[in-house]
Amino acid sequence: MLDRVLSLLRRLRARPATREDRNIRRLMAHTGLFGVVQGGVITFLPVLLARLGASATMVSLLTSLPALLTIALALPAGALVARWRNLVRESARCFYAIRLTYPPIALAAALLGPSAAPALIVILWGLTAIPGTLGNTVFYDVLAEAVPPRRRAAVNGVRWALLGLVSAASVALFGQMLEALPWPYNYTLLFAICFVAGLLSTYSYSRIEVPLREPGPCAKLAVRLADLVEPLQQPGFAIFSVVTLVMRWGLFLPSGVFTIFLVRNLRASDAWIGERTTLENGALTVGYYLWGRVANRLGPFRMLAMANVAVGGALCLAGLASVQTRWFLFIGALIGGFFVSAVDVSLFEWLLAVMPADERPRYVAVNTLLLNLVAFLAPLTGATVARWAGIPAVLFAAGGCLFVSAALTLRLQARRVPARRPAAAPKA
Repeated sequence: MLDRVLSLLRRLRARPATREDRNIRRLMAHTGLFGVVQGGVITFLPVLLARLGASATMVSLLTSLPALLTIALALPAGALVARWRNLVRESARCFYAIRLTYPPIALAAALLGPSAAPALIVILWGLTAIPGTLGNTVFYDVLAEAVPPRRRAAVNGVRWALLGLVSAASVALFGQMLEALPWPYNYTLLFAICFVAGLLSTYSYSRIEVPLREPGPCAKLAVRLADLVEPLQQPGFAIFSVVTLVMRWGLFLPSGVFTIFLVRNLRASDAWIGERTTLENGALTVGYYLWGRVANRLGPFRMLAMANVAVGGALCLAGLASVQTRWFLFIGALIGGFFVSAVDVSLFEWLLAVMPADERPRYVAVNTLLLNLVAFLAPLTGATVARWAGIPAVLFAAGGCLFVSAALTLRLQARRVPARRPAAAPKA
């Protein structure tokens, strides 16, 4: 598998003759460099909050606050990006803005005490939702224009495998670095490395070549509200939304308390957390490679149902772990990592299948709104349940949601409806 990833990268380096090959090469560079960010800031930021003594609710806000801002920005973001001509340039500016929050987060952790640092870190991280919402709204459009459909599943499989591979290596090295260096130099260096990698990743993304788009008209707010509801009246997208709503509730429910479970319940060190995450990312890498190859043959429904059952089982296994049996989480990391990749591959293809080509930004906006509604409510609900019944109960409930999602996927697959086609070809 690694040989196949490296072979593709060598071919793209040697023969980037076409726009398609250049775009794939730049997507790979963007993805690989972002793997450093994922293995660093995204993995260890909740660990940092837990080490600073943040409550379960505060750690949950790391997910919930950006989600709340994304919900609030759903309408204005859709209206703004509809007027963008150069999607890559404008969205790259948004991604640069996200990277610029890393230095102040590092300074807050290093210079402020445990009483003030967690709240400021959560606020700074929450603000990344503003540029993130704008940039992510057009990312599907950029990817759809950059890579043709005949190569998209294979390219995404390799791209996500590369992400997992780099993340696995990065998180292992960062975990050892955090253990070896004294506070606060360890986390300061982590944020500095991720800041540089994030800038380089965004630069690679900014060089992707896609056609300029004709700006759409600016609709009145009442019209935009109606437009936001209209996709849910399309049967194919409605089925997608119901299934993913239940699934995402299961995935987000323990997101705010899982790190606290590792640090306080299981007494795990940064190095141990790094090792578990490395194993998970290694399984993720293998999964992206394999699922990307069989995606067209299996179809998104069967893939998603299998993945939901497996990831739900991994969450329940984690709920059974104790200090003496925390090796359960290594097994869960293998299972969860391998099958979470199937979730990503199947959802990506399914969402593209139910979106009309000329209305992708609107459908992505609705999907993002629903995603972030769950991302706001579920972690806070998980923190509340954890205070009442303990973190293992949250993990069991999350697994149950994924089992229900698998059943819904199989039940509704016979009712799948293709995306409504545009009445006329879009303007050049």
